[in-house]
Amino acid sequence: MITWCWKKRSGLLLSEPNGNLADAYVKKAEEALFALGELTVPSWQIAAAYYAMYFSLYAVLVRIGIRSEIHACTLACARV
Repeated sequence: MITWCWKKRSGLLLSEPNGNLADAYVKKAEEALFALGELTVPSWQIAAAYYAMYFSLYAVLVRIGIRSEIHACTLACARV
């Protein structure tokens, strides 16, 4: 999957590391964690937890200079 992502136009792209964008995604992850504590429906708690992890992963990627516009490609980076 990761090889396919590097070949796709909007898959994985090398870019300049972006600390500001990374910080914005960390904030989104923190907001998802806050929402997790406020939610009472288990399926929404799972969704909030998932997005907290996803935004955290994306923050790491943009901080090191990897951009991804395909959700599955972002997740593929967690496997390597």
